Amino acid sequence: MKNVFLGLLLLLPVSAFAGNYNIECTAQVYESFSDGSSRQNKVPMAVEVENAAHIVLSADLEERAFILNGPKEGPFRISIIEAPNYTKGSVSTADFSKDGRLQLSTVNGPLIYKLECFKN
Repeated sequence: MKNVFLGLLLLLPVSAFAGNYNIECTAQVYESFSDGSSRQNKVPMAVEVENAAHIVLSADLEERAFILNGPKEGPFRISIIEAPNYTKGSVSTADFSKDGRLQLSTVNGPLIYKLECFKN
């Protein structure tokens, strides 16, 4: 009986373990200039690992690595780390707000780097 239960458990879709939601993240860079203009660059973060219990999303944007890593139910480790050595940056532990949003930002002069995720 135990083996039958384990076999059925393995057939359940990932969403059965993940609270029936998806996580979508973006890596973003904003830059403001002294003349009042600005620019924005934004890319979706790719799913590197996803299984019943764990998820990893990442993106590289303008010499920064953006990473969300953790158990599906949170909390998550989120980071924005500078290339090429990946030894300088911001790392935090976070969870989604009641509105389904999670964010980490770092500021370097006129540049703002932002990792933003939504749970839907």
